[in-house]
Amino acid sequence: MPLLVARFVLGYSRAIPRLAETAFPHQRQTISSFTRLYYSTFQSHSISSVKTAVQANVPRQVACPEFFKTTTSCTGSLLALAVGLRVSFDPSVLSFRKVHCEARSLVVRESVTPAKVLAKIEQPRESLSSAIWELVKPDLFLLACIVLTAVAAAVVYLQTPVVTGELINVLQLSFTSGALSIQDLNGPAIRLLALLSAQGFFTFAHITLVSLFGEKVAVRLRRDLFSAMVRQDMSFFDDHKSGELVGRLTSDVADFKHTFKQVVTQGLKSITQTVGSAIHLFRISAPLTLTMLATMPILYVLLNVYGAYLRKLSKIGKSLDSVASGLAGEVLSNMKTVRAFASEEREMEHYGAACQEVAEANEYMGFHIGIFQGLTNVSIGCMVLTVLYYGGSLVVRNEMTCGELMTYMLSTQTAQQSLVSLGVLFSQTIKAAASASRVFEFIHLAPNVPLHGGLMLEHVGGDLEFTQVVFRYPTRLDQPVLDRFDLVVPQGTTVALCGPSVASLIERFYEPLEGSIRLDGQELRTLDPSWLRHNVGFINQEPVLFATSIAENIRYGRPEATMEEVKEAARKANAAYFIEGFTDGYDTMVGERGASLSGGQKQRIAIARAILKDPKILILDEATSALDTHSEKMVQEALDLLMKGRTVVVIAHRLSTIRSADKIVVMGRVPGNVLEQGTHDELMANQSAYFRLHSQLSHANPIL
Repeated sequence: MPLLVARFVLGYSRAIPRLAETAFPHQRQTISSFTRLYYSTFQSHSISSVKTAVQANVPRQVACPEFFKTTTSCTGSLLALAVGLRVSFDPSVLSFRKVHCEARSLVVRESVTPAKVLAKIEQPRESLSSAIWELVKPDLFLLACIVLTAVAAAVVYLQTPVVTGELINVLQLSFTSGALSIQDLNGPAIRLLALLSAQGFFTFAHITLVSLFGEKVAVRLRRDLFSAMVRQDMSFFDDHKSGELVGRLTSDVADFKHTFKQVVTQGLKSITQTVGSAIHLFRISAPLTLTMLATMPILYVLLNVYGAYLRKLSKIGKSLDSVASGLAGEVLSNMKTVRAFASEEREMEHYGAACQEVAEANEYMGFHIGIFQGLTNVSIGCMVLTVLYYGGSLVVRNEMTCGELMTYMLSTQTAQQSLVSLGVLFSQTIKAAASASRVFEFIHLAPNVPLHGGLMLEHVGGDLEFTQVVFRYPTRLDQPVLDRFDLVVPQGTTVALCGPSVASLIERFYEPLEGSIRLDGQELRTLDPSWLRHNVGFINQEPVLFATSIAENIRYGRPEATMEEVKEAARKANAAYFIEGFTDGYDTMVGERGASLSGGQKQRIAIARAILKDPKILILDEATSALDTHSEKMVQEALDLLMKGRTVVVIAHRLSTIRSADKIVVMGRVPGNVLEQGTHDELMANQSAYFRLHSQLSHANPIL
């Protein structure tokens, strides 16, 4: 059957390039390269063979735009096929679907550069155990103390059955001899009291140290995860909802911390007690112990075979929980839109359905965990029954004393309790492993654009130059944004774009697929990203304010700024008068995302923030399009002051905001196609695209 499936897939894969050759005869040679790549990679199911085949046969770039989608589909399917076949054998490959999507997006984003595609897919993933080791390494001394106290508590506890057996022997001797002295009981009783006291002390020390250790690890893990998230590219945040990310920071870390503390506390104790009890049991009666151990293979099968299935169920449950959290976060963060469309009931139904899926997945997993623990208890009960039956026969034959049998039974009970605890702990560890893998997945994810590293120019003039720039958003690779786009923005001038935004490219939120963007003649890719963003100011249609004071929001671009500088920036932004009208003035809390302020007030605070930052380059992306007439006038006055002496790029569809620009660039429907450029008067005199657009908008909006 697998051979028939393989032949079918191979035959299907051969048909795809032939169809492409028919559709694009001028690209026959390029398509043939992909055809050879299909055959070679399908026959050898290893990453190394894929790498060799791709590097040898795939051209570095696609020759024409219309061939783009066909090439992408072929290459993406190919890499998914070759790599996806290893899903069952290679733990580094998470899923067929993920590899397929990853391969497709990389082929597009990197302009079919095979080395980059496979380097990304083959990026080594650190094992979970190695990641946890790196996490706990800073507190090894504390961990060693925890291990010592756990072992000490367990060893002391293991002596309790021995001393109890001595007491039983004393009582048995008194029954047979007819005489019992209190002095005979004093020795075993005092030793038992000392053991219980020592066990209490070591348990106290162990739990205290574990609590301290667990919190240290949780803080470090949460900090590392948050740091890894904020370092990621903007495409990362396009792919993941804020609710999902917050869920990983909170619930996943909390699950991991709780189970980690349980493993360190109960796990060490149970393992030590199990091993110690086994030693005691062999010392008392090796034949009886060997008989009892005959039931152990059942436990082994349960822990390994059934445990693997439980891990899979846990991961599914965690994924569904992330979906529900992301849905809730999205709705709550856009509550005004939900309320405006009276969609509360619909969103309740959506979230309820998502929660129901989570509940069903967890119920199904709980059912199987119940089966797992039930079978474990039955297996352990069989062990106890074996001890009672066979041990009783040894006592009858005088091969074992009653005290030794009692010691054996107590040691067996200790081992039983420890094994049950390990079984429960094992199911909890499965859930924690799923949480930990989701956490470390992000921690080990390296961004394409690092926060730091690169050149920092001594002086920034502000000359910007776009040369043959090709760009698509990583989440919408089939929709071109810019294609062979050229633009020159001289230092200190204002250029307005009627078309797609280039703001995210100037700040290196995204990287262009092809072409170059230069600042003062220096390629942006070679500049330090953080330094670059410190020299770029960005004000968009809906500025984001943090849920803190007005002063802290203005100071966000320059945390070291004095209060006088903050007030001066607010004055220049026409914001001082309404800020000082608040009861708390600059200490007024703005609410989440500035919810307590109007649109015009938020814009002016954002302008004050940009003034305080004092950037060399300013980007205005529809900065006044959502304001009423009065607010727009106030904001425009503040913007005019801010724009003086700076290189300004204005992205706008409202022509009233770009009339005074030094150059207006009108882009067509074809990405990157510049229809015309010039000043407002020049373009109006041409009576072309800008003239028609201006006339249409003038009739629709008298403000123009």
